[in-house]
Amino acid sequence: MSPTDRKISFIAASTLLLSSLEHLIPKPLPFLRLGLANLPLLLILQSIDYPSYFFILLLKAIGQGMVSGTLFSYLFLISLAGTMSSGYAMKLLKSLLKERVSLIGISVVGAFVSNLSQLQVASWIVYGPAIWVAAPLMLGLGMITSIILGVFGERYLRHGSFPAAFLADSFEPVLPTAEKRPPLVERTVALIIAIGAILFAKGPIPLLGIAVLMYVIQGISGRKIRLFPPLMLLFSLIVLSLFEPNGQVIFTVGTLALTKGSIALALTKGLRLIALLSASQSLVSSNPRLKGRLGSLLVLALSYFGILTSCFRTAKGSLLERVDGALFCAAEGSLQVSANNQQERSSSVLIIITAILVIGISLASRVWG
Repeated sequence: MSPTDRKISFIAASTLLLSSLEHLIPKPLPFLRLGLANLPLLLILQSIDYPSYFFILLLKAIGQGMVSGTLFSYLFLISLAGTMSSGYAMKLLKSLLKERVSLIGISVVGAFVSNLSQLQVASWIVYGPAIWVAAPLMLGLGMITSIILGVFGERYLRHGSFPAAFLADSFEPVLPTAEKRPPLVERTVALIIAIGAILFAKGPIPLLGIAVLMYVIQGISGRKIRLFPPLMLLFSLIVLSLFEPNGQVIFTVGTLALTKGSIALALTKGLRLIALLSASQSLVSSNPRLKGRLGSLLVLALSYFGILTSCFRTAKGSLLERVDGALFCAAEGSLQVSANNQQERSSSVLIIITAILVIGISLASRVWG
């Protein structure tokens, strides 16, 4: 693995560390992000070429999808749109204005472009035009958090120990040693077919049954089940349904009307997305492999991410000192972490059986729905 590839993977891993911390913060919309993962991107804008920067953005998006379990769901497309559009907006702005623009200004532009891109894609594939009601909230919050992020980036660039070492031409992170997990092919195939069944299913009641079965599969796969995000997702869809009345009116709130048709549509969209998210969590656990340079970079980035996470947990001091300590720890190879290779192939049988039930419910929803 070349020094350039190590550097690319290391930067991508640092974005994943910050993204995983941000993922723990409850949000009113599941794709809403505060932008913490953009901090490493801000620091390298002037020191890295466009091809390497493209790989970092792609690794950031895919890695976030794997860490959060959204890689094989609609939310990945929303996240990908925000990451790529904001990343290139920030890079282009820095290339054009160079030292005449601060990290604060770049951060604000990045957040604005990211939020607009995510809103547009979300309106296309999940929420519909009603999502633009959330635009003031997202753009306002993005403005505030991007300013804070830019200020922190400026401070870290001036006072942090790691940026100077990292931006030096001689910087070369140590190649981590990690045990490779074998891909679970049967599980991967069963879950991909289950995802197709989720997309094919019709009606909220069948999708509710499918969502429950997918949580069973998620539990068998060893992925932690969190109920708060899906509940927030359903709530946001139902609230937005007030702006798109459809069918018999149940009750009104001022000029807004809650209707049977809009609730049924919101529940169908929400339960389908929840089932897809759960399927994505399970599919990530089957360790699917990407081929070529991108696949190699992703494996390396995830290895660095595991080390960075462990280093950050053991680091002491202020947030800036902990970030510095974790980055030096991972770059110097002070801690090596082996991948968890405790997957039991016997659990794949249970997953395949449950996936068959999902397919049966999906087909029944079309026949009798």
